[in-house]
Amino acid sequence: MDIAVIGGGLTGLTAAYELTKRGHRVTVFEKESSLGGLAYGFKQPNWDWHMEGAYHHLFTNDRYIISLLEELGLSERLIRKRPITANLLPPNSKLSFEFGDGVPIVPLDSPTSLLRFPTLSLLDKVRTAALLGFLKLNPYWQPLEGITAEQLLISIGGNHAYKTIWEPLLYGKFGTYAPRVAASWFWARIKKRTPRLCYIRGGFHTLITALAQEIKHQGGHILPSKTVTSVQRESGNTYYVSWSGAKKLFDKVLFTIPTPLVTAILPILPHTYTLPLRSIPHLSAQTLILETDRPILKNVYWLNVTDRSFPFLAAVAHTNFMDRKHYGNHHLTYFGNYLPPDHPYLSLSEKELLSIFLPFIRRIASDSKFKIKNLKLFVAPFAQPVHERHYSQNIPPIATPLPGIYLANMDYIYPWDRGTNYAVELGMRAARTILQ
Repeated sequence: MDIAVIGGGLTGLTAAYELTKRGHRVTVFEKESSLGGLAYGFKQPNWDWHMEGAYHHLFTNDRYIISLLEELGLSERLIRKRPITANLLPPNSKLSFEFGDGVPIVPLDSPTSLLRFPTLSLLDKVRTAALLGFLKLNPYWQPLEGITAEQLLISIGGNHAYKTIWEPLLYGKFGTYAPRVAASWFWARIKKRTPRLCYIRGGFHTLITALAQEIKHQGGHILPSKTVTSVQRESGNTYYVSWSGAKKLFDKVLFTIPTPLVTAILPILPHTYTLPLRSIPHLSAQTLILETDRPILKNVYWLNVTDRSFPFLAAVAHTNFMDRKHYGNHHLTYFGNYLPPDHPYLSLSEKELLSIFLPFIRRIASDSKFKIKNLKLFVAPFAQPVHERHYSQNIPPIATPLPGIYLANMDYIYPWDRGTNYAVELGMRAARTILQ
């Protein structure tokens, strides 16, 4: 079969890899010059490794992507470490611990750190431990789709712990959608989390490059910087895919791009199929990356910002996880947000955003004399679907009502939060659906 895959992220590349492995002729179309989607990597001239535009790591139980790495002969490229995760507490906490210099930064990544958490009573800690234990041990997410995360967190963990830890993070990420987020989404976040994390030597670019090479070796074609403008149905349930003044006939077409872009390219896709998908709210991911001569965070890899006076949700010190020697001996820190499409931050340049962030960055910096060597802004629309109650009921089959047309994008990853492991799993599932 001649199969078109529209979208060169991990889902599209994995599907193309699986299909070419079985002898099918596959062409991957990617509108950007780089492959990988949210996992794309960039590299400065003095770096040995690539780095992702948005912060990435793997959990040790991410079996789909780890199995793919093994199949591609890349298992030895996996680095496993246990970095420090901490919370920046609101200013009224008036506490400073070993990871903060003048600001209340406290670890929260183990049972011991929970017992030492300063602003919770013993009862709060017991209820929080019960909450986390329930989510870790409970294998059933479906009943949790009917209640909100807020209801779950308060009913088991208590109101004070919710207000101190979870509410600032939930509202910081989802904004006005926070009261509607399903408890099944929060279950997945806790269920999957492992203390030890993994990273791919050389960056996720290593995996993207290996996938692309294998697709080509197996007879597939990859067309970067090619925007598909239309897909038109021909007789016999075949489809013309048009791009850049060219077009080609395909037996089947797999879309891995956001649903609104699909309906613009293929307007004959039935409204009844796309309507539930188009009802899902989405947030854009935005990261501002600072390359500095000195570290901004002291030892901490991931800092959850529960002080909502700050203009960013998380600070992620990549070089507190991976050795800075791979990045010109400089320190790399992400400052991340999830934002609604109309948020004013999305219209700012990197320098304009830095001017807003910098006073707050200096407040958490372990060494305020750091100098910024490079600056990069990354924005990804449709990066975070909002999992509202009964979310799974909005997700139709991968095989659309149009024969030979398939859809598998970020919205199809549930109950799990979007991530590279599940992008790979979705690509495998899409390939199986096409072959069936």
